[in-house]
Amino acid sequence: MSTPPNILFLLTDQQRADTVEPGLSPNLLRLAAEGVRFTSAYASAPVCTPARAAILTGRSTWRHGLLGWGEIAPRYGRDMPATMAALGYRTAVVGKNHFGWKDGEPVSHGYESLAIYDGLTCCSDHYDRWFEEQLPGEDPLKTGGLGWNDWGAAPYIFDEYLHPTAWTGRKAVKQIRAFAKENKQQQPFFLKVSFHRPHSPYDPPERFLNATAAPSAPPVTALDGWDEPYKECGLFTGAAPGGDSPSQWCGAVDPADLELTRRAYRALVRQVDDEIGSILVALNETGFANNTFVLFVSDHGDEQNDHYLWKKGYPYQGSVHVPLIVRWPEAMDAAIDEHRGSVSKAVVELRDIFPTFVDVSGHWNTSFEADMDGRPLTWLLRDGSPGWRQELDLEFGQFYIHAWNAVTNGEMKYIFHAFSGDEQLFNLTEDPGEQRDLVRGPHHSAALEFWRERLVDQFLREERGLGWVWGRRLMPRFWIPCTYSPHYPDSSALQAVCTVASTVSWPLLFAVAALLL
Repeated sequence: MSTPPNILFLLTDQQRADTVEPGLSPNLLRLAAEGVRFTSAYASAPVCTPARAAILTGRSTWRHGLLGWGEIAPRYGRDMPATMAALGYRTAVVGKNHFGWKDGEPVSHGYESLAIYDGLTCCSDHYDRWFEEQLPGEDPLKTGGLGWNDWGAAPYIFDEYLHPTAWTGRKAVKQIRAFAKENKQQQPFFLKVSFHRPHSPYDPPERFLNATAAPSAPPVTALDGWDEPYKECGLFTGAAPGGDSPSQWCGAVDPADLELTRRAYRALVRQVDDEIGSILVALNETGFANNTFVLFVSDHGDEQNDHYLWKKGYPYQGSVHVPLIVRWPEAMDAAIDEHRGSVSKAVVELRDIFPTFVDVSGHWNTSFEADMDGRPLTWLLRDGSPGWRQELDLEFGQFYIHAWNAVTNGEMKYIFHAFSGDEQLFNLTEDPGEQRDLVRGPHHSAALEFWRERLVDQFLREERGLGWVWGRRLMPRFWIPCTYSPHYPDSSALQAVCTVASTVSWPLLFAVAALLL
């Protein structure tokens, strides 16, 4: 190929891996039938900004530096859109970036064209300005009195045309047709289409809500009782149990409310899939489909009351397990060994997306390899990549629950709860719903030790310091949790807590203090 393929990057927000199913996602299933579906895809830090920092940089959570809910840095050494522009691509984004705002305009990180809907109340984005033109004085978040991070649900009260998902889909189609009209055949395009939904508010248009059934099975709960503490949300939040707080992150709720929320969430998935179908049609109609590489993923999942938990930020599958599909153009067939319609069980992560796009452009080299922790998914399409990672690090600073770290190979998952030092171990092959914590049962001490050692090795390899691992012992971290690691590209005090914590053994410090007192 003399000209590299166009790249269409489809991103959703808070979509669980198990929602790509018949009846909900026919267009994504069609995309998978024409490409490869990755069934062990993860978001290492399953909340919006750290997840999107991994996509933006191609780095692990520790190395891009955003360990929890914080701000994406204004710039990194290599930013995905700026890099793709430097490699000869016309770059555009439609929908959610979550890169922050400066002087009333979105931080671009190198996108040449931006049409932004971030879905936040802090900033008047392009969608908000358009909505104000359509319905002056109306609140776009008026539906049901829902906040942008509530667990409740209601049908969208405005015309479906005004829904942000519909706006994002139309803008994406318009952008593809604009690329075709420009007819710059010698310059490929890189288009990111980022849907805010199915992230809350769970506000599907009535047409989609009425056509969508609730899941056939109830939310997953533990068979050995490990999730019982989350059932009474008031134990953690001060809110009354039973769903009285619209923004609570845990707890059993009224069955009717639960049914509506789970159905509305699925209806939003269905609406997004409908818009993705329109975008893929536009690719065909403009003649771009035969030379466009398509990648679909979500930034993280949504617990949907599995284990009595809502939203995201947890080490469990509802939060960290995401859908990921790639479809390559016919122009790449000669370079691909994988069959269309196949499934890969390789352990992949959001950090692999940026490297994939660089490789598709034909410019992957040792410089990128040294700078990024991710690797091109296209390696797996060529020869199965026998040297691919065997396990993956997951971690998150305090959010709804205290900080945690985890390691998985897609078959087993080890979790270290940093505040308490408690551990969990799940066999994802036999127990995909994480209903039995093997730490509670007999005969698993060897497996527990094996996976604990994997996390120790990671901390030592990353030189995290005595606050994280002492000798070969994982240290409880009951000090103020880190949001920014020492690798965050900002010399301000944001990194101070993690920097100090990485160089101090807090148990040793307290022991010395006790002796002195």
